[in-house]
Amino acid sequence: MGSGEERRLSELTVGDAKRILVYGVMLLLAVGLLLALLDRIAVALLLGVVAAHYLLPVQRWLEGRLGAREGSALVTIALIVLPLAGLTLYLAYELSGYTEFARGQREGMIKALSEALSRYLPIAPESTRLGLEAAFGEAVARSAEAVQAVRRQGPRLLSSLVLFFFTTFYVLTRRTWLQTYIKSRVPGDYLPVYERLSGNIGDALHGALTAVFIDQLIKAGVILALNLVFGVPLTLVLAVVAFLIGFFPLLGEWAVYLPVSAYLLVFRQSPLSAGVYLGCGLLLTLCSSLLLRPRLASSRSRRFSFYWMLLALVAGVYSFGIPGIVLGPVILGFAKAVIDTLAGRVRPETSLLVTEAQQEKSEAGEEEMARG
Repeated sequence: MGSGEERRLSELTVGDAKRILVYGVMLLLAVGLLLALLDRIAVALLLGVVAAHYLLPVQRWLEGRLGAREGSALVTIALIVLPLAGLTLYLAYELSGYTEFARGQREGMIKALSEALSRYLPIAPESTRLGLEAAFGEAVARSAEAVQAVRRQGPRLLSSLVLFFFTTFYVLTRRTWLQTYIKSRVPGDYLPVYERLSGNIGDALHGALTAVFIDQLIKAGVILALNLVFGVPLTLVLAVVAFLIGFFPLLGEWAVYLPVSAYLLVFRQSPLSAGVYLGCGLLLTLCSSLLLRPRLASSRSRRFSFYWMLLALVAGVYSFGIPGIVLGPVILGFAKAVIDTLAGRVRPETSLLVTEAQQEKSEAGEEEMARG
């Protein structure tokens, strides 16, 4: 009788079957409990791993000069956290000032909007004024609802943020141990799967993230230039906001383009400037989200075509929100690695393409013989 993996299924005893059943149930229970535990924080953990991967060169450079891995990891994370915190405070300060100004000038803004719309559209000013007052009231109500929603999600956001930073720190400081642990637990027979997973997922992530950041920098630069040309208030703030919210394909930039175009049309009374601003926003959004971003991602990844990167980016963000920028390419890379592993190495001599061509050639020869 064989032993270990060489034993046949017919050679298993009743005791073996019981152990397999018990271990199978325990494995399913463990996986189910782990998924339930990580259900709402899995994205934060994954983003922490990705952030650590991209911060690793900086951390290694600092570690060589500081001589302390933990200290260099903390400094590396601080180099990201402190600028982001300062930028967030700056944006909040600038936007809060204009929010208070807009509230104080509500009546004047409604009057100016109604008069401007009556000049460009065949609508009575009074009816326009009533509609704008209703719209302002609805906007205030929705803003209050949004604030309450953010407060309800506060504990989840805080826990996800904490786990994100701790995961980043853990991967930066224990990366060698993690690699050794994973490789020591995976049998050598799965080396092809491991190589394909690391290659496909790594290339997809590198291409997607690089493309997204380049795309966002270009759009923020264009908005900054347009704001300077047309003298729009909050010039730098609007460019930064466009960079941050533009991660949503086809949606985010409109929170900047539409209000600024309306401002130029109503308060500056410049239809040409408003049309140019809106036209540039429309063209830039469509070209970047549907052409530039997937094209850059495809060229950077080297393993995926333009169509598949477009699918991964758009469908990922649509399904998971901003984390979909990471999850979409990860899912695409995982699926490709599994399919390539199951399909095995391509053998042209036994492929369907060659077989079909041989069959067509044989049928053509038979037809010629029949005619002859």
